[in-house]
Amino acid sequence: MKKIFLLAAHCSVNCIMSCIAGLLVVSISTPSFAQDGLSKDQLVRSLKAAPRKLTRGLGKNIDKERVKSRGLVIEVAKKKVEEQTHEDRVKIVKIVEKYKLPTIDLTIYFDYNSAKITPKSIPTLVKLGQALQHQELKANTFLVGGHTDARGGDHYNLTLSQRRAMAVKHFLLETFNIQHEKLVAVGFGEEELKDVHDPESGENRRVQVTNLSH
Repeated sequence: MKKIFLLAAHCSVNCIMSCIAGLLVVSISTPSFAQDGLSKDQLVRSLKAAPRKLTRGLGKNIDKERVKSRGLVIEVAKKKVEEQTHEDRVKIVKIVEKYKLPTIDLTIYFDYNSAKITPKSIPTLVKLGQALQHQELKANTFLVGGHTDARGGDHYNLTLSQRRAMAVKHFLLETFNIQHEKLVAVGFGEEELKDVHDPESGENRRVQVTNLSH
């Protein structure tokens, strides 16, 4: 009887584990919501800018300025971390603010002191990739910005944020049919804190995605 009981218990555990594994597969391959509570359609709407209402003359000039600004961001992204300056990153922030570019914050989890994305964040990135493939967004160029909290040294945080931004970019490129030039990655370290009152808050550890094409 004891052996039968142990066998039954063992089977039950295996069954439970199989069910859990099945749920994990489903959640990763076809998640209904992103980790931060946004669906694919909500991500599309958040990254899509409202139509601009400009007069003809002003419209042409501002469009030229936008194209020039987008080129500046791309040039900064091409530099190695040690070649980027604080002023470079400040310019990017000012461009985003000036043109009110559509931006979303996503909480992406990585292994400690690492740029390895954890399985917990896969559903969020899957939804993001699906959104970027949407008809209304697939022709646009996006900035993937990495941000850390204020723990650790400035240079360490800057390098880590760049590696993590690149990890997100590579995941999206390898998993989805997105053209390489449509994604640029820049690490900001602790320079752009979301919660300035608590520099070490987890809220500051995030990935920002910005639509540079509007």
